[in-house]
Amino acid sequence: MKFSRIRFVTVVLLLSAALGSCQAIKDKMSGPDFEDAKLTATIKAQLAREDRATVQGIDVDVDDGVAKLKGSVDSQDKKNKAGEIAGKVNGVKSVVNNIQVKP
Repeated sequence: MKFSRIRFVTVVLLLSAALGSCQAIKDKMSGPDFEDAKLTATIKAQLAREDRATVQGIDVDVDDGVAKLKGSVDSQDKKNKAGEIAGKVNGVKSVVNNIQVKP
């Protein structure tokens, strides 16, 4: 009888730990850091679709929905296009375009 009670308690503790871990994973997968990382990846993918060579010169960082672009490109048109692409990504609140145009 004691063996069954110990087994039951062990199972309950293991289930509690597993459910707690699932909640922690869910929180990480839906928090603001995850959303910012998802937006960063989406912007980079959109920029790569436009011009793979240009995207190599652009760094993207999203913080609380604000996309920050920096790096350098060959023309003002490419700088403007990068800002436009980032601004069209669903979830981006605003864009700070600090991309430099190479002389």
